Amino acid sequence: MRNVEQRRRQHRSTWWRGALGILMCVALFSVIAWGQKNNNENQKGVTLADLGVTEAQKTQIEALWELKRQKQIQAVADLKTLNRLVRDSLAAEGEIQEKLDAFRAKRIEMQERIDETEEELIQTLPTRAQLHLTVLGVLDNGIPRKMTRAQSDKKTDENATPPLKQEAQ
Repeated sequence: MRNVEQRRRQHRSTWWRGALGILMCVALFSVIAWGQKNNNENQKGVTLADLGVTEAQKTQIEALWELKRQKQIQAVADLKTLNRLVRDSLAAEGEIQEKLDAFRAKRIEMQERIDETEEELIQTLPTRAQLHLTVLGVLDNGIPRKMTRAQSDKKTDENATPPLKQEAQ
């Protein structure tokens, strides 16, 4: 008789332990979900107005971004032209040098315009706004823009470099 009672007690305590474990898990996950929900509600995006940026500065930021975008578009177009020269075995050395010089001059001129615009903007922007814009890549952060290799089904030589496709940020 004692053995039967001991088994019943053991069986009951095992059931209660399992139920208690499940309830504790539900409570834990509920607290975690509630915390994440409250955290998401508290995290709202920081706007330029919150950072103290004026309308004139917003216009300058947009102009800088547009300059950088135009630089990227122009670089892709110029690389396509240079790529045609690579494939043209009849191109004269003088023509190639002329195209390369024009390409480099355009690239340097555009970078100087971007640098000047950035310097003017940095002089007037609040420090916190400079920080956010640098992290976002609007102001120069030293990290080059993302470049990916174009997907092609063509077989190329091991020494040949595949064409590059630039991604917009």
